[in-house]
Amino acid sequence: MWRGESMQDGYYLSTYFHIGPLDYLTGTCIRHDPNMALFRKEGRDIRLIRYWELERFTGRKQHRQSFYSREHAEGVVNELLGALGLSLEDMTEVWGTPGLATCPDYHSLDDYPDLSYHSISHLFSAVMADSGLFYEGNILGLAVDGIPDDVVDREAGSKPFFAGCLVRRGALELFPVQSPGPLWDWSSTYYNLREGTLMALAYATESAVNPVPLELPPAFDRNFNIWEHDYLRPLIEAADKLCERGTQEASAFTGYDPRFTERENQISAVMKQVQAISIAMMERNVETILGSSGVNPEETYLALAGGYALNCPTNSHLMRKYGFKGLVAPPCVNDSGLSLGMGLYAFYRKMSPARIRFELGHAYYGAEGAPLEEVLRSDTFAGCIGEVTPLEESRAVQDLCRAPVIWFDGPAEIGPRALGARSLLGDPRTPAAKDALNAVKQREWWRPVAPVILAGEAGEWFEDGGPSPYMLHTFRVKAEKRELIPAVIHLDGTARVQTVEDAPPTRNLYKLLRAFKEATGVPVLGNTSLNGKGEPIIQDIGEALHFALVKGIEVAYINGRRVGLVNHDSYRARAGTAAFPRQIDFSPMNPDEEEAAMLRYNPHRIPGEILKFYMERIERGGISRYDITDPQQARRLIREVQLHRARREERSDRGPEA
Repeated sequence: MWRGESMQDGYYLSTYFHIGPLDYLTGTCIRHDPNMALFRKEGRDIRLIRYWELERFTGRKQHRQSFYSREHAEGVVNELLGALGLSLEDMTEVWGTPGLATCPDYHSLDDYPDLSYHSISHLFSAVMADSGLFYEGNILGLAVDGIPDDVVDREAGSKPFFAGCLVRRGALELFPVQSPGPLWDWSSTYYNLREGTLMALAYATESAVNPVPLELPPAFDRNFNIWEHDYLRPLIEAADKLCERGTQEASAFTGYDPRFTERENQISAVMKQVQAISIAMMERNVETILGSSGVNPEETYLALAGGYALNCPTNSHLMRKYGFKGLVAPPCVNDSGLSLGMGLYAFYRKMSPARIRFELGHAYYGAEGAPLEEVLRSDTFAGCIGEVTPLEESRAVQDLCRAPVIWFDGPAEIGPRALGARSLLGDPRTPAAKDALNAVKQREWWRPVAPVILAGEAGEWFEDGGPSPYMLHTFRVKAEKRELIPAVIHLDGTARVQTVEDAPPTRNLYKLLRAFKEATGVPVLGNTSLNGKGEPIIQDIGEALHFALVKGIEVAYINGRRVGLVNHDSYRARAGTAAFPRQIDFSPMNPDEEEAAMLRYNPHRIPGEILKFYMERIERGGISRYDITDPQQARRLIREVQLHRARREERSDRGPEA
């Protein structure tokens, strides 16, 4: 009997959350980008029913806070499931989060004890996104991320962090690989900028410095810390010195790009080299696997997951250089996709040797929210709603030619990028449209806006242009097309492309693109995510209308209806300009109750920053070596943090040779 015969048909819930009272109270980040996937099993067929990213419901970008208790987590989960008429009681099994999980046999610790479960979950979000390819083809998979969490896998910090695999017609081989992710994590911390901003800035300026002549030694686990001291810090120091005005050496520094600030020039020069060495590291991963396996890349799919898989130039470079048959990746390649991968791994493990049948197919598994009519009947937007009419593509084209519009269409896309369900769209033919979109988003002038294009036109407008439904490829705009779509071209002549098919989830957007082409000759629109600065992508219609009125946007297309907005000033005076309240208030207690809870768990009043440092930097996953209700152990914890900080400062003072 195969194990799958013992699995009942029904609903299965995979959750990437964390429960910890002290983690909640101190704001310690144990798992970020928490998410939840609901599956339905019917025989061998597995369907993804709904996907939730917690940030969309709390309004906290990347939502880094743990749940306080099991009851707190159950309340939020049941509130989310309730929109489908379900609750935790309807789940056959629940996986992924200790305290919520209902069985112990869903993870990889017994099957692959020497590899991180976090990384294997990333891998399965990609390699099992189409089970037909998994069982009938060849797949080379790479999970390239930052540091794994250790909520389920308590030994994650003492084993290889990053996993790769080779799949040959369902036969799976797993092994450690290297990831450039830590280089980008450190750079993000040093410059206090998100990794996506650093990547965009790397390609934006013309300033560069000669490479620091240091080779990164191979590292598969926490030993990659040597990269920070032996490569990144010397690189930053060299770039800062060379970029000092009046000290440039012509052979070492290309000079300032006058369009950017001095700091932007310095960051760009550093990140160009970080990007180059990141690509070299990914090439070594691929060549090592190809060399040892003998598989032909032209007969093999490349599967990518983990936060670094959002680095589109690397993805496209690997596809071009090695000629892989295709790219396999979910839209939620970063940690927002871990409940997808955890769920698919659990089905694979518990049903083998039977072949499960699963196909992700598209990105649109998020929530829809309340109907438009219900939102318009509320008093919230009284006096601010103008004409409401059915979508007419020709009129939408006219609207787009005047100013950016909101495009809200059906269930939300999953993952960190807007793919036409929660988007701001603009005319790609003028730089003014990009300026207008960046002004709405309060972003730097040089930040790119992505082109969304009819799938069949990609090869006509982009060099090596091909399918890119989840905006995971960068293509170079053909020279003869550049003057036609300046708003969506990066300063280096490339663009991060989304292609759209004539299929139900994106049919309205496809028709709009086709109408725009008929009117202008251009099958492209500018697309950026529907959210304010520092906020998650908007989830519900009420949030979208609030955003439009606060930002001065006059037209919103919502689920096939054109909604005109009026009286923006009066709305701002009445409602204010803060973000619209999201669906879930994440606080399970009032401030007085939180203070009492903190005193109960931390009676000797260890400073919150000491506890947070300990739990995030030393004992990741929570307090386990100290009982901080005991005064002696509380004092020992404080001393350990002080010594740890002192050692870090000493290494920093001694420089890269330390």
